[in-house]
Amino acid sequence: MRKHHVLGIGVLRLSLVCAVLVIPAIVPPAYAQYFGRNKVEYTDFDFRILTTEHFDIYYYPREERAARIASQLAERWYARIARVLNHQLERRQPLVIYGSQAEFSQTNVISGLVPDSVGGVTESLRRRIVMPFAPTMAETDRVLGHELVHAFQFDIARRYGGGTGQPLWFVEGMAEYLARGSVDAESELWLRDAVRTDRLPRKQGEAARKLSPYQYGHAFWSYLGDRFGDQVVEKALKPDKKHRRLQDRMRYATGADLDTLHVEWRRSVFRVYGAPRGTDRPELWSRTGMQLGPSLSPDGKRAVFFSERDRLSLDLFLVDVKGGEVIRKLATTAASARFDSLQALRSTGTWSPEGDWFAFPAVRQGHATLMLMAMREGKESREVVFNQLGQVLTPTWSPDGKSIVFSALSGGFADLYLFNLSTNTLRQLTDDSPADLQPSWSHDGHTIAFVTERYESNFESLTFGRPQLALFDLATDTVRRVDVGDIRAQLSPQWSLTDDAIYFVGDGDGVANVYRVALATAQTTAHIEQLTSVHTGVSGVTPTSPALSVATAAPVVAYTLYERGRPQLVVFDVATATASTNTMPAPVPAAKPTGDVVASRGLVDRVRADQHTGLPDITTLGTRAYSSRMSLETIGQPYMSSGGGPFGTFVRAGGALMFGDMLGDRRLGAALQISNRLRDAAFEFRFLNQERRWNWGAIGELEPGLRRYRRFGEIEHDGEAALLKQSDYLQRVQLRTAGLLAYPFSRGLRLELTAGVRHAMYHRELRSQISSAATGKVLSNERITSSGGEPTTVAEVGAALVHDTTVFGLTGPLLGSRYRLEIAPAAGDLSYTRLLADYRRYLMPVKPYSLAVRVLHSARYGPDGDDPRLMSSFLGSASFVRGHRLDLRYCPPDPTRVCGEELLGSRLLVSNVEIRFPLWGVFSRQLEYGWLPADAFLFADGGLVWSGARSPGADVARRKGVTGISSIGGGIRLNAGGLPFEVAAIRSLDGPRPEWQSDFGFRVGF
Repeated sequence: MRKHHVLGIGVLRLSLVCAVLVIPAIVPPAYAQYFGRNKVEYTDFDFRILTTEHFDIYYYPREERAARIASQLAERWYARIARVLNHQLERRQPLVIYGSQAEFSQTNVISGLVPDSVGGVTESLRRRIVMPFAPTMAETDRVLGHELVHAFQFDIARRYGGGTGQPLWFVEGMAEYLARGSVDAESELWLRDAVRTDRLPRKQGEAARKLSPYQYGHAFWSYLGDRFGDQVVEKALKPDKKHRRLQDRMRYATGADLDTLHVEWRRSVFRVYGAPRGTDRPELWSRTGMQLGPSLSPDGKRAVFFSERDRLSLDLFLVDVKGGEVIRKLATTAASARFDSLQALRSTGTWSPEGDWFAFPAVRQGHATLMLMAMREGKESREVVFNQLGQVLTPTWSPDGKSIVFSALSGGFADLYLFNLSTNTLRQLTDDSPADLQPSWSHDGHTIAFVTERYESNFESLTFGRPQLALFDLATDTVRRVDVGDIRAQLSPQWSLTDDAIYFVGDGDGVANVYRVALATAQTTAHIEQLTSVHTGVSGVTPTSPALSVATAAPVVAYTLYERGRPQLVVFDVATATASTNTMPAPVPAAKPTGDVVASRGLVDRVRADQHTGLPDITTLGTRAYSSRMSLETIGQPYMSSGGGPFGTFVRAGGALMFGDMLGDRRLGAALQISNRLRDAAFEFRFLNQERRWNWGAIGELEPGLRRYRRFGEIEHDGEAALLKQSDYLQRVQLRTAGLLAYPFSRGLRLELTAGVRHAMYHRELRSQISSAATGKVLSNERITSSGGEPTTVAEVGAALVHDTTVFGLTGPLLGSRYRLEIAPAAGDLSYTRLLADYRRYLMPVKPYSLAVRVLHSARYGPDGDDPRLMSSFLGSASFVRGHRLDLRYCPPDPTRVCGEELLGSRLLVSNVEIRFPLWGVFSRQLEYGWLPADAFLFADGGLVWSGARSPGADVARRKGVTGISSIGGGIRLNAGGLPFEVAAIRSLDGPRPEWQSDFGFRVGF
């Protein structure tokens, strides 16, 4: 006879599937995950293919003219790199090219969101290069060369073995060296700054961790090429089997130890760049963060610029110039889906003549947009969308306030456009292949000063000159050059107060400074003055970043100085400034274009100086339509495993295949697992089509799963007090087919619709052990096998609204909000409706402390919502209420305690509150991690679990009311190689053992 007093229940859920775990990787993150931001294809690109000797170039019609230029550049780079590396690619090279950064961000070739800082990607599966046209053809040419080096690296690694797992400085630095050559203005700027501020580590390993892999890698490879000859690059990529580790590769290529090479490189850098270049010691406006794209108000008292001062994104700030204070944040992409991009790296804004409006370009819903922000109360902001343009850059307001001129990318080319604010009409001012950038409107309203590639570029030989100053006459639509002598790159033109001179950033002696050129008239001769003499350089982030602003109604100048690895704002009164050089007469012979410079160092420089070898005849290019036919992309790692489990010894084996088309619009994955037990067999099939904004797909899967309940109870056995231990295993094998339809409204909001059929079969095994309460002697063992319930077939439909604008730190979300509202009715052998409402909010009331709040309700309603064949929710899970996972272990057979089955149910209501802060940030009061990538946290959890009206088959013992539990605690999450590892101290406030306990494991903050 058995007399039950109380049952303590523990729940174990096991998946018996291994192979299918690799399949979600083929689905874009937004649709494979519970939350996640969306990649939206706002534009229906009609791709075609342009064929050359070695390339298949994927383009769409409106960028065809630019794509043909890119095809010639690609073949020239192929000839260069093949010669340096002594290698030919095994198969044709795919190149997917977009007309602008905004269009590139919609690509499906690479998963995940593409930030503005990414100018191109070479993926490893099919060695595809995907990139946008940059604002200038010179920059497009360089990025294309850089990415093609990666394609060669992948191909060489496959042919010669050893993989591509070298450090970033090795891989990226080599690509930069072959694309830029040995001498580069950006690299020298970085080296001057690093030497001056003593930021070059003495040890190579430390340098590899702390320094930019692009800049450090370029400088290091340039040194190696100069010292050992450029054959060092090929040797480092093609070591024999004994020299595939990094240290061995470098010794094989150079004959010297890597650490020794670094020490000698560092010594040479200090010798070359240690001498001071400038005499100025300007006072920085702020030493906190960086400032990009400054724009002074007409009176020079306020400024707008981009900064990462909040450490979450590059945001647009309005500041008081004299007081040094931030007035307010104008725009951000952090924790907001309003803007896809603010284009902080390449653009700036403009003030209206009266200072009551500020215009800046952005990307919204995939479209180029000009934002007109009211700077005074009583006016409403406005936005202008340009569907025909790919990207708007650097606007300038007309003196009468009626029009705005800006540079814009369309079809891969950057030209000037004029937009009339009154009539909402757009007029294209320039229309040619050379880039036209950074316009500035004169005070008299007659002339636009701008920067252009046209004067030193040759589109027959595809040589691109440095940017030069030019003037556009609005009355005659004519362009004339502004002669500034032998000053090389000229950027960021700004008019003087009387329109008789132009301020600009120029590279006169290898260092970029602020200059002023007085325009020639009938009575005067043009002359040039240098207004600054800095050591590093006046610069932004990219080669064409705006770095200078001059107030339109006051003698105030602002520029960004490259200091300690970032651009920082300097403001000065030009009326009191003294020119640091003598007046220079003009004209002076113009500098020669880069392509005409005779290289004298090594093979890399010689092949870069050769502008003709490899250029194909454009008449030989072929075209064909794009086919979305899928082919094999990768084979998942096959596996075989064996071991013991609840049902005895098992042997399992499996693998996966993944297919896709060249553009990533269609993806198919299939995985299979076989086993010595039929119930453990599994397969999964997933297909997704992302060709249009509406995404659709299909899923078919056979998935086994195991659920275990453990019961402890005090019983009476044959008149003796005894303890009962039961393990109740319920194995479910389900076959499911479903269709998916998803529509992303924006990057932060999407609708998901699903419909399908699910068939499930059940197997149950109950294992019971009775032991004496007095002696512990086992009195009885029993194993009962049953069907586990009748098979069920249900038809399911579902709809979910998913919102996500969160910004992540190193271990969890810090700012923003996310929610998932879902309803999924099911009908058939079982009838129920699953509801889910999960809302999470992340605030930062005081830096660097984040407040995270979650409220979750998950439930099944309907006649069969509590059927025992359906999985119950366990409130004591660490993902719901922490500190109650082991309640069963300490649960004595006492009916006054809350534990065990009372924490199971079909309906949950959970609330969590957590305060998070980086440990290092506590001392600096900033959101920074320093050398310790860890967050500390304090939390409070609470939740309720209950069930509704039970179906006739439900256990009588499980028909309980509402049960609540709670806990408090704190801990540390450490980012361990990308996986947050948590160590926590938790106090459960109820249950069988309300006391402090420890917990640890890999866990991301909710």
